[in-house]
Amino acid sequence: MRLKGAILLIFLWYLVSAITELPHPHEVAETFFILLFNSEPVLGKTLVQHAAASLLRVLTASLLAFSIAIPLGIVSALNRTLAEVVTPMVEALRPIPPLAWIPLAYVIFAPLPNTVQVSQIFIVFVGAFFPCFVSVFDYSRNVPEELLEMARVFKAPERLILRDVVLPHSLQGVLSGIRIGLGVGWMSIIAAEMIATSGEGLGYFILVMYEVGGRTAEIVAGMAMIGVIGYLMNTLLLKAERLVMPWR
Repeated sequence: MRLKGAILLIFLWYLVSAITELPHPHEVAETFFILLFNSEPVLGKTLVQHAAASLLRVLTASLLAFSIAIPLGIVSALNRTLAEVVTPMVEALRPIPPLAWIPLAYVIFAPLPNTVQVSQIFIVFVGAFFPCFVSVFDYSRNVPEELLEMARVFKAPERLILRDVVLPHSLQGVLSGIRIGLGVGWMSIIAAEMIATSGEGLGYFILVMYEVGGRTAEIVAGMAMIGVIGYLMNTLLLKAERLVMPWR
């Protein structure tokens, strides 16, 4: 079924290329593999180097976001007072797209020596934090009340209740939050790299290829790399989810 989908996509691509200036699939494939390990003449970096720069920013920012969102989501779900403080702020900020934070981020972090890099990490942090928090919070607050009551009847310490009852029930929310948050973060960094001169990164590469004469084959090759990495990250996380929760 996946092969049929790929064949259909390539067929439609050739069809669109015949009536527009979109490069043909074989032209993009040739450019993609040439740039994969050969430096392009404008920025002097390979497609792998651009991808590694973007991926490093995303993983750094996402790790920070998840390290805060996961414990905060679990604790907020168990503590009504904390939830009344945290959830209104989250619901007020969550609808704001990560891209809307780009101008403000560059203003806030302007005094720092690495303004561009810090701002991009912040934008990815915003994109990854909210989906993860919401997913973890929703699963954690839906822990069956009878399980919590039973644990308390047997005078189980709160530490054990958290470890043996809440965390296992919240695991699906944690994994789903990481997968969704990482996907949003990956999309956010591409846009953030297009706004300011970062010197490297897939978003910056695509923008420069447009500015130096609209090199469509290079642009689509960069987009293909974005799609490949996004697909691989999602696939790896799904496999990890099956390993952690084989009963699903």
